[in-house]
Amino acid sequence: MEIFDMIYSVAVDAFFKVGVFVSISLLIIGLIDYKFNGLLLKLIEKNQKNQIYFAALLGLIPGCGGAIVIVPLYISGKVSFGSLVTAFITTMGDAAFVLMVGNVKAYFAVLLISGFVGILTGMIIDKLKIGTIVKLSISKEELNSEIGEFVSESKTEKNYKHVGHNKGDIIDKVLHKKNTYKYIHVLTHKVWYKLFWVIVILSIPLAFSHIFEEHSHSDKESYEALFEFIGFLGTFLCIVYTGVSRKIIKGSDFDKTESKLNSAKETLIHTAEEVAFLVTWVFIAFLLYQILIYAIGGEDQLRSLLNENGFWVVIAAIFIGILPGCGPQILLAAIYVSGGIPFSALVANAICNDGDALFPLIALSKKSAFLVTIYNLIPALIVGGALYFIENM
Repeated sequence: MEIFDMIYSVAVDAFFKVGVFVSISLLIIGLIDYKFNGLLLKLIEKNQKNQIYFAALLGLIPGCGGAIVIVPLYISGKVSFGSLVTAFITTMGDAAFVLMVGNVKAYFAVLLISGFVGILTGMIIDKLKIGTIVKLSISKEELNSEIGEFVSESKTEKNYKHVGHNKGDIIDKVLHKKNTYKYIHVLTHKVWYKLFWVIVILSIPLAFSHIFEEHSHSDKESYEALFEFIGFLGTFLCIVYTGVSRKIIKGSDFDKTESKLNSAKETLIHTAEEVAFLVTWVFIAFLLYQILIYAIGGEDQLRSLLNENGFWVVIAAIFIGILPGCGPQILLAAIYVSGGIPFSALVANAICNDGDALFPLIALSKKSAFLVTIYNLIPALIVGGALYFIENM
């Protein structure tokens, strides 16, 4: 019964403390991207001299979208390799939203550090002419054999604009290849996002109440128990939808990012999907943290362990950072918010993690993806190590 109470409590916290506020933040940023991101992309294409600064701005946009749209620009030769590295260093992926909600001071501190490191690294790479020849990782013959039947997002929009490439080119075919059949398309575009936003709107006052009042998750008045059940239901639905979307829908991250830039409706749809994924990982992180605290005998024991093994925590955070995808990075950011890792580990992870942006780059140029990872790893080790020793002076 105790473990069930722990799971229930963590699920309520994940949705009310993170999910609701992240939903609002992500939607606002998504709508801003929809309105203005095209302008930033035009500036980065036309202004070769300052493109590293624009790449840093794209990377610093919370979420993976800013770094993802740099990939086709690099593959098509419109931005330098240094600009690509800058965008990948400065992005935190969806982990940024966890920090924005959980520790806004840490979020802005990470922005400043990763922004400076990203720009400096990109400038050094371009100055020394360190780069790679673009080579697609998939032949046209393999591409034609792998393209299957799918429902394209572009069919839902009359004036669908592609980012960094043209309709029908090899970049378009590689990055838009997916497996979304009609009944799944109905689930994502007709049912889930509407249900999700209804729950979020209803939960906004409950989320504020949950944060500003003390909760023990037991012996509740009936209305309080109902409020908490809504939070539990929100997390449960997010976990179910994430499982369905990752195992069955299998959409392209680039396709989703491009769709959001073309349509306010697509922004609503894919923001709901992103928040579901994020809440799932936050729930896992919060639950693991509570289990760890219970197993070792309290938070004082955790602080003692961190003091004894802190630098290895930084190294572990770096290796987690080089894993493709946002999931592990969301987990690590949530553990930081809970007090489980030092700031130096968070910064090191932020510098070397590329979120979902690495997936389209791997699909188009494995060599470039490998080199980007290496050039992210080096400053992460230097900055993370330096911050750790400063913390322990």
